[in-house]
Amino acid sequence: MSPTTQLEGDAACASDRSVTPDDAGRRRRSLGSARWLLVALVTLALVLAACGGGGGGGSTSAGGKKTSKVTLGVQTTVLQTYYAQLAEKLGYFKQEGLDVKVIVGEDPAASVQALIGGSLDMFLGGPEALPAAAKGADIRFIAAGSNRSLWDIVTTKDVRSVKDLKGKAFAVSSLASASTATVKQALQAQGVNPDDVKYVPAGGTKNRFTALEQGRVKGAALGIPVNYKAAESGKFNDFGGTDTTLRAPPIAATELTTTKKWADANKDVLQRFLRAYQRVINALYDPSMTQKIVAAASSDLGVDPKYTERAIKTLFLDPSTGGKVLPKDGQIDLKALQNLADAYTSFKLLPSKVDVSKYVDMSYLKAAQASLKG
Repeated sequence: MSPTTQLEGDAACASDRSVTPDDAGRRRRSLGSARWLLVALVTLALVLAACGGGGGGGSTSAGGKKTSKVTLGVQTTVLQTYYAQLAEKLGYFKQEGLDVKVIVGEDPAASVQALIGGSLDMFLGGPEALPAAAKGADIRFIAAGSNRSLWDIVTTKDVRSVKDLKGKAFAVSSLASASTATVKQALQAQGVNPDDVKYVPAGGTKNRFTALEQGRVKGAALGIPVNYKAAESGKFNDFGGTDTTLRAPPIAATELTTTKKWADANKDVLQRFLRAYQRVINALYDPSMTQKIVAAASSDLGVDPKYTERAIKTLFLDPSTGGKVLPKDGQIDLKALQNLADAYTSFKLLPSKVDVSKYVDMSYLKAAQASLKG
């Protein structure tokens, strides 16, 4: 029955019982008040539900933890920066009660500014935050991402040696990036003046590979496992890693970075994040997890699963090469980070030499590791 029909029925019943007009008016006013109260109560219930029941926001995960939101910037999509996505796909973030939004940015400097400005909580990428830290920004490097270069120098077939890159266009993420610094050091080690190469900012590894495929550049710094795909296509030359085959100084290419202000204000959330991060490291070193990781990562990495498997074996499982990129304890290689800072100074990306140790704080990771063992 519609409200109108109900009101008409009420009036008819009132008439049958010889109710006075004043009685009928009072009844209608009482009915209107009751309906208003019902609407108010329903609205309040909906508001409380949207606010998490009025208990401070958020929901509760299956593990009983309050779900907390984290926004993470990631420099590029290669295996050595894919740890957060793996934590999501392997269920570790859910188990820690975390809702992590991953934003892949192609410009590390822009991500650093977002971190400083507060629109990112953390950043997993190169230490492009060093210049900002040297100027007083509240920056802390809290866990290793990669303690070695991510990049091989890959070229078109007509470039027969690294020395042939003189005068040629070469794709890097940005002009002030870690990839540019280590490429320049590799060129120097091979007897090439870095200033003789034309650096083209092209974003992340996938974009750089696209630029190479399309012939817009003659060379590019490509990360694992995309470099495997490029080399095995038969269309390109892979001259090896910048700080291995090409003999540039070892560099700490990526770190998990945050601000001290955010870390100290969100210690519980950060510890839960780092617990998940450490569990990803554990999984990468566990041969029984390899195929699960391959299945989870290959599509996003844009490569055949065989290349992802090869990368895991090379970077983590092979006793002769594993452990150098990301050690089992996730510790930052301070010497390798200092090497990169010195490269920044050499190429005038930093105005003067800095001591990187004052920007590194591993206490948050160690606390998370201790809680896992407990």
